[in-house]
Amino acid sequence: MTHNDVTVLPDGRRLYSDGHTYTPVPREQRKNRVLRPEDPRAVRRGNRWYLPLPVIPMEQREMPQTRPDDETLRHRALCRCTVCVRPASKELWRIALRRGSLPPRD
Repeated sequence: MTHNDVTVLPDGRRLYSDGHTYTPVPREQRKNRVLRPEDPRAVRRGNRWYLPLPVIPMEQREMPQTRPDDETLRHRALCRCTVCVRPASKELWRIALRRGSLPPRD
């Protein structure tokens, strides 16, 4: 920040009241760093700039069909359905077999 009066010349240079001039470097020619992104929605946290993520509007969002992991114990052993393939379901099978506490199947 400067306390000198600044005049912008027609060629883009800045003339300060103490007599020196400064030519701003274009964004493409900067070597050290580019400070703020072009996007006005950019947010700075710490030393980094973050851009907002594109998200789907709430009206268009749909929750996927889910089933609880303990439902896998009612399936036959080594079933390849979407529930039984999950790592948490395999861990439930391992624990249930060790304890001998398998629920009756449907």
